[in-house]
Amino acid sequence: MSTRISLTRGAKRKVEGVIPTSSTSTSSSTPVKARRKVEKKSTIPADTSASIPASAASRSSPKPSTADDSLPYTPSLLPPTLKFSLPSAIEHLSNHDPRFKLMFSTIPCRPFHEPIEAVDPYRTLVVTIIGQQVSWMAAKAITRRFRAHFGFEEDDQSFPTPMQVAKAEVIKLREVGLSFRKAEYIICLAEHFVDGRLSTELLSEGSDEEIAKALIAVRGIGQWTVDMFMIFSLRRPDVLPVGDLGVQKGLLRWALAAHGALPPTKSKTNEQTRKKYGLAVDEKGSGELDTRILTPPPEGDQPVPQTPQIGSLVTAHAPPTPVTPSSHDKIVQVPNNSLPPDMSDNRLLQPPDASFDAHRCAPLPEGMTIEGLKSRLAGKKAKGGVYLTPKEMETLTGGWRPYRSLGVYYTWPMGEDF
Repeated sequence: MSTRISLTRGAKRKVEGVIPTSSTSTSSSTPVKARRKVEKKSTIPADTSASIPASAASRSSPKPSTADDSLPYTPSLLPPTLKFSLPSAIEHLSNHDPRFKLMFSTIPCRPFHEPIEAVDPYRTLVVTIIGQQVSWMAAKAITRRFRAHFGFEEDDQSFPTPMQVAKAEVIKLREVGLSFRKAEYIICLAEHFVDGRLSTELLSEGSDEEIAKALIAVRGIGQWTVDMFMIFSLRRPDVLPVGDLGVQKGLLRWALAAHGALPPTKSKTNEQTRKKYGLAVDEKGSGELDTRILTPPPEGDQPVPQTPQIGSLVTAHAPPTPVTPSSHDKIVQVPNNSLPPDMSDNRLLQPPDASFDAHRCAPLPEGMTIEGLKSRLAGKKAKGGVYLTPKEMETLTGGWRPYRSLGVYYTWPMGEDF
């Protein structure tokens, strides 16, 4: 079973089953369904010095499929395992910033904790595309009709194969409630799985950069979806979504708290929050997560953005944050029990004792002051309407490497309203 999340806010969340542009020098993930403003593919010039290793090429090179699409679909699942040591990650982050020790002991980092679910990457990505720009209820209904179009009953949990979908006609898929572009995106995704450009092996064994390039080559998948997929589905440990406003604001509050300069939180009753943002995430990590990203919608009559080359995905060449706010939402498919709970209690952010070194745990970006950070939090955002620029986020999280995904998991719910 998987949970759907709607991310349209940086810290509030609605969960029911899925997450902006990012600086992905990454290595972490678990599936989540998040509703958010739709992402835009990066248009950063390619770094011509970057190249894909031969091993990656062999993993992603097209291979003719010999599958019989008349047979039931047996998905190739991502194994329910971590490719890094969680205890080592917890120790590293806790040594860098003692506040993490309290975080880990108080709130489990669910995407990386047992039990971990096996993931069908193809189905997860299809549902993610279906959920773009619609509510989770609409996405659920469209997914049901999509499955019925291929002959699956509502109580049958089977899913159409990549080969079946690759052979589908756009006009027929529109009849289930998909837009013209979404139908094209889903067929394109299926084609990539059929010919081997995408595979469970690549998504499981490839490097973060290899995986990001392969996913962004699919129409309808942008950097934000890649980041969310890598954190919540692939469980990669070092992903930093620099375009996510929720992460930006949460990190800003984390830094201000380290320096003893975090303003009091505006109190909201649970009922007020529930009415405005939908169901709160419960103690089991179910519900909907709202977070917001700055990106124009990919659908409509706009030309499809060019796919960035791998060089633009390396940390040293962090892409700039998009500057056009969007009112559209984005949904990402994620496993059950993987969303962060409410963390509005500022006590979790406060330095533990007088020996706490704020400048080591939260080093101020070059040219930034505490007053400048407070001004950002109060609403005077940086150019482009962001709380923190990609470079500033890199500086603040430098000590988290190579486990930034775990830190990001805790910063989302710190973002509050924005």
